[in-house]
Parts: sequence; structure tokens; C-alpha cells
Amino acid sequence: MRSNTVTTSGDTLLTALMRETAAATVGAVLAELGRRPIVQPEWLSLQDAAVYTGYSEQQFSEFVKRGIAPKSVLFSRNARRFKRSDLDARRAAGGPSAYTLKGDPGAVRE
Repeated sequence: MRSNTVTTSGDTLLTALMRETAAATVGAVLAELGRRPIVQPEWLSLQDAAVYTGYSEQQFSEFVKRGIAPKSVLFSRNARRFKRSDLDARRAAGGPSAYTLKGDPGAVRE
């Protein structure tokens, strides 16, 4: 069998073939990724919006219940979506404070 034959680099033919194939595959994948633009969706789910803004899902859900989250669209009964530009604007404005989360009666609500 040929798999026992050793090449000049000390690898067997099978190992050398596997290295070549892996290198070619990685090269092809990287070339394809370089051609494709990175697409960021305009509408984010509640979970994605929480991650995007740096809050936990539970905190962000609480913002929605209290009416202090950025405006959203309800696509179906359980499918709320947030527009990325609204999240960016809210983040630039400072977002909800820790006092708002704790239910401070003096907290300013929008």
C-alpha cells in the first residue's frame, strides 16, 4: 500500500495529500469570503437587539415591557423586531439607565 511510503518532508503520501487538500480548501474559502460583502440585517430580533446593545435578553425584555426600549415592529405574536438604526440612535443618546431598570420613580421615560 502507498500510505506507508515516506515523502522528502517525512510525511506519508496520504498525509501530504491531506495537507495539500486542506490548504487548497482553506484558500478557496478565504477567497470566497473576500468576494462576499458582510451583510448586517436591518431588522433584529429581541435577542439580537439585546446582544447588539450590550444588555442581557432579560434586561432588554424588561425595557420593552416598561416602554423604554426603542420602537419596534411586531411581525407576529412572538416576533418583535427592532430597526438597527433606531438601536444605534438610542445607544448614541445613552440608552436606558440603571435607575430606569430598578423602577426609580424619578427616572425619565421617553
